[in-house]
Amino acid sequence: MKKERKRRICNYFMKALLLCALVFGFGFIVGVDVNAKEHDIYVDESGSIKPSSSITVSKSSDSTHSFTITNKTAKPVKITLDNNVTPKSKNYRMRIKVGGHECVSRENAVPADTNILYLYPGQKMKNACEVIFDSSTSATITMKSEYLNKEVKSKDKAIGLNQDTAIEIPLSGMQYSLFEGVTAQVGKDERWYKFNVSDRAVINPTFELAEKERSGHFGFNNTYIRMYNSRGEMIYKEATAKSDLSSKVEQWNPGPITLTKDTYYVCISVDKSAYYPATFMFNLNGHNWIYANGVTCSPSEINLEDIGKKKVIAQTMPANSDDKIIEVYDHLSGKTWDWYNSNTVDYDGIPSKATTPGRHAWITFKTTNGKTFTTYVISPAEKLKKPRVATGYNSAKFWIDYPNKRNTSVRIQVLKKGKWTTAKTIGYNSCGTSNPVTIKGLKPLTNYKFRLQSYANGMTGDPSDVVTMKTGSSKKPAVKSIKVVKRKKVTVRGWWRKHWIGGRVSRYEWVPPYTYTRYKVKVTLKKKVPKVGGMWVAGNWVKGSKKSYTVWVPNGARKGKKLTIRISTALGKGYGNGPEVKKVIKVK
Repeated sequence: MKKERKRRICNYFMKALLLCALVFGFGFIVGVDVNAKEHDIYVDESGSIKPSSSITVSKSSDSTHSFTITNKTAKPVKITLDNNVTPKSKNYRMRIKVGGHECVSRENAVPADTNILYLYPGQKMKNACEVIFDSSTSATITMKSEYLNKEVKSKDKAIGLNQDTAIEIPLSGMQYSLFEGVTAQVGKDERWYKFNVSDRAVINPTFELAEKERSGHFGFNNTYIRMYNSRGEMIYKEATAKSDLSSKVEQWNPGPITLTKDTYYVCISVDKSAYYPATFMFNLNGHNWIYANGVTCSPSEINLEDIGKKKVIAQTMPANSDDKIIEVYDHLSGKTWDWYNSNTVDYDGIPSKATTPGRHAWITFKTTNGKTFTTYVISPAEKLKKPRVATGYNSAKFWIDYPNKRNTSVRIQVLKKGKWTTAKTIGYNSCGTSNPVTIKGLKPLTNYKFRLQSYANGMTGDPSDVVTMKTGSSKKPAVKSIKVVKRKKVTVRGWWRKHWIGGRVSRYEWVPPYTYTRYKVKVTLKKKVPKVGGMWVAGNWVKGSKKSYTVWVPNGARKGKKLTIRISTALGKGYGNGPEVKKVIKVK
């Protein structure tokens, strides 16, 4: 009986404890619901705070009041939350948090501007403001909203809080900024973006902290920027930007970089000691790679004498291509310059010399992707000296000096009906005073203008000075008689005769002395030849038109030999020769 009574007493005791626990637990739950108070606030399209911009809250047994604020506009807004709490001592019994950071604190010093929030378009922020009571008191929260001055383009969807939810951004100049007032976890406030490169691209990113007032603990706020490829490799060195109220906001501009096909990520995060996330302006300033289709040059040809005096300007096509001119090659000197890296190259040239006349490849410009353009140097054929000319009655004989360059040809030109016509072209080896050249087909007693012009490799030189000559009469002198009127013995001393082969003396030959007779002859014509300036008789020039001529025959003849007498008219001593009459007489 005693044991049974004892067991019943224990059961009653346990039921009583369970009932007390249930009553106490229910009372605890009811107490929490009563003491916690939530307020929903939003910013409408007019920028006003609704339903009210001023709310008074009071304590009800350690209660906490919480504000949820929503930006229902399409613009980023700045919200300032002021309060009427003016502590007279450090032991006042209240804390007020804005964005998770204390702006009224019982123990700690409070940094400036902790009562400011930034909300991007459409953002809803729970616990944006919290009022925590510790003793009987009340507080009035006054809210003010304003649009930010900076124009920011934002996505309608949620911001990228990690790499998997990164927001895709274009390569072009669209700017993205973060407007956020809550740091979910200290040191973990990150925003992720991504962009794709389909083939090849260039980016020149910039990063700038946009709001100076976003100062953190001890008056500064460190914000980090990191850029990765899909393999997690950092493509730029990690950078830090600091907003300091005593100095201007730093900017990050690391310079351009070329990227190949891949997906790339940008991570912007806030220092773990910062009270706020950053407000920043970030821009990729990028574009898909612009390939060079070629190179153009001005001028594309230059005269040899202008090298080193005039510039050749090479330009990529298009002018803004990412392929640059990286190499310049001089064909004449064989030199290469490979330190260029530009869309435009101004090339002054170096003193170069073409070995032959013609159009020669000179400078080749080469781009990154192998496109080339070659300029040419024009090495003109030379200007030849004026020729020596002797005219006949229907032809002209030319003595032409050798050109300075061996591969040069010479054109003999005659002016006919106001137009210069090439009568004959001779090669280099046919020139020289020992190789006179004759052109035929001229008219008697006619004035002609002659000139020379060099030609080589498709290039013609400047014409020589003009020689004006007249052709002779076509009349033959009619010889009536030829008589020897005087004789003279001439003794010739012996000498060594040179024999030439290939431009050098091959041997010497002794010519013994000998004696011959010179003859003086009288040539009588049947009648005078009209329209002539004189007569050639046996190699002697006799001026004037006569009926008879007495001259010494230059070479004479050996005894018992024949004597040859050549007679022709001429307008002058060196030109205008008429047809020749040849007479042979016997002498003793």
